[in-house]
Amino acid sequence: MRPPFRDGAFDAAVAVNMLHHLDDPSAALREARRVLAPGGLLVVSAIARDDSPELAHVWRRAPTPFDAEDAPGLVGAVFGAVEAERWDAPLITLPDRAAVRDYLVARRVPRAEAADLAARVGTPLRVTKRGALATARR
Repeated sequence: MRPPFRDGAFDAAVAVNMLHHLDDPSAALREARRVLAPGGLLVVSAIARDDSPELAHVWRRAPTPFDAEDAPGLVGAVFGAVEAERWDAPLITLPDRAAVRDYLVARRVPRAEAADLAARVGTPLRVTKRGALATARR
């Protein structure tokens, strides 16, 4: 995929929790580098494999091509120097089982299965979000 932008067209590029959807995130990173002007900033974020540990007894996120554990290395392979900042902190509280179900559905768990899993979780449930933010310059 080659976006219809000229080389060096942008001062910044951002990819927030989306590169994990791609089969080849390195191709997207190469395109980001191509469209960035010299000195341009890339900012990407990625979710960790062990995100939402409070749900680990009922659900575990499947590994992707761009997880927080690999993101700095993948960005560095294209951009060279990369700065990475990890996050690991309670972020949201799911007040009831319906909220747990909806949280799981948003993570691609089929609705019926999510409802069954949510029934096995105590609420309110405070959920820890884990991931990384990586920045690099062209």
